[in-house]
Amino acid sequence: MTVNKPDIPALAERLHAGQTDKAGAPYITHLARVAGILQRRWPDATPDEVAAAWLHDSLEDTEATEASLRTAGVTPETIRIVRAVTRPDGSDYLDWIGTLASSRDVSILRVKLADNEDNRDPIRVAALPGAAERVATRYEPARIILESGLA
Repeated sequence: MTVNKPDIPALAERLHAGQTDKAGAPYITHLARVAGILQRRWPDATPDEVAAAWLHDSLEDTEATEASLRTAGVTPETIRIVRAVTRPDGSDYLDWIGTLASSRDVSILRVKLADNEDNRDPIRVAALPGAAERVATRYEPARIILESGLA
């Protein structure tokens, strides 16, 4: 039996339908930028890494579950990456980032760094009140920690 590969961007769009980011833009634009950053920064990114970039917020911000992603045809490796980059409830952000970095898992770190880069984008930051402080206290320290995991 052959399983058809899902159209991951379309799946992400369905999962996040109607959602907007903090600036009011359709949420899918964040996901597309993260996937683009991943592919620009790491041209050797695997299909699972690219798929995980599109789906990285699906477990956290939608009704999707690991089981529903599996049913939709998402690969176990993509689901593993998405699960890993989904912050556990109640965890301290930078402690969790440290755990990701210490894993030295290249796929996880690439996807999270691509997400982090979009969250630090100066154009995006300028459009959001209070975002500069968030970059300074959260995303820039996280970038440094995550990069250390790739060293």
